[in-house]
Amino acid sequence: MIYEILINLILLKMKKTLIVVSAIKIKKIIFLLFAFNIYSYADLTREFPSYSYVLNEFDLDSSYIHNQEFQSFVYKNKDRYRERFRVAVGRGQLIVPTMKEMMYKSGITPLFLYLSMTESAFKTQAKSTSKAGGLWQFMPPTGREQKLTINETIDERYDPIKSTYAAVDYLYKIRDGLDKWYLAAMAYNCGQGCVKRAVKKAGTKDLATLINPRDEFLPAETRKYIKKILLFSMIGENYLFKRDNNLGEAIYRMNKDSLTPVRLRAGDNLQQVASMLRMDYRVLKRTNMHLKRDFVPQGSNVMVNIPTSKLDMFRAVYN
Repeated sequence: MIYEILINLILLKMKKTLIVVSAIKIKKIIFLLFAFNIYSYADLTREFPSYSYVLNEFDLDSSYIHNQEFQSFVYKNKDRYRERFRVAVGRGQLIVPTMKEMMYKSGITPLFLYLSMTESAFKTQAKSTSKAGGLWQFMPPTGREQKLTINETIDERYDPIKSTYAAVDYLYKIRDGLDKWYLAAMAYNCGQGCVKRAVKKAGTKDLATLINPRDEFLPAETRKYIKKILLFSMIGENYLFKRDNNLGEAIYRMNKDSLTPVRLRAGDNLQQVASMLRMDYRVLKRTNMHLKRDFVPQGSNVMVNIPTSKLDMFRAVYN
């Protein structure tokens, strides 16, 4: 009996010791996690000094960088998205400078370039399973509403210039009643009505609240969509704030040549134009995917996009 009492006392003391040790360990773990979060946040702002500029351009407060969901998304995807960025920019010759210039002239932030990157990765021929098409992935009904020609021989959703004009106009339209560019960006994905209902249900326009996965105010695709655009933007604009970053600078250092639309006679085809301008047919085709059969249809007002650097040559030889 005495031995049992002694054993129980020893066991009780051991349990108390373990509890104290466990409590100390838990406190250390909590402290380390807190310290790691602080370090991670500081590291994120050093890695992406463009964050404040980017967030402000989309009408977001720079404090959104504190959002844990967004931080987690950035850390999880930054390397993969840098590679996607690199590949997309490789396709952007002629197209990106043209789109940027159009956005500057329209008064909209040129950072919406990254919405197009998110939508199509700058593939002029991009087509989704839901039949959305082009750089801006317009659905046929929306394209027609935006006065783009879509028929058997022409689909201007695939015209880099016409579709960009349409996208800018559309973004201005869906921003009405939302008042914030980040809300318009999400509405581009799920519709203006979808975002308005989410704001009403959430009782706020706060982005962190609207895309909180626990509440599901917005579809999962839209919640991810806005984070994609912001991350691509931070990657692309980083060179403005970080001297040793040359990835985003590729957009600005690429060939400054852009696109100029010209009018051809009905029946003229892209192969003839490419030969006339001494350029690669594939390059010309990539910027004129709206011509489904490669020629200008009879009775149409369709334009053909050529490199601006070839404009003088075109005027000299085309008659």
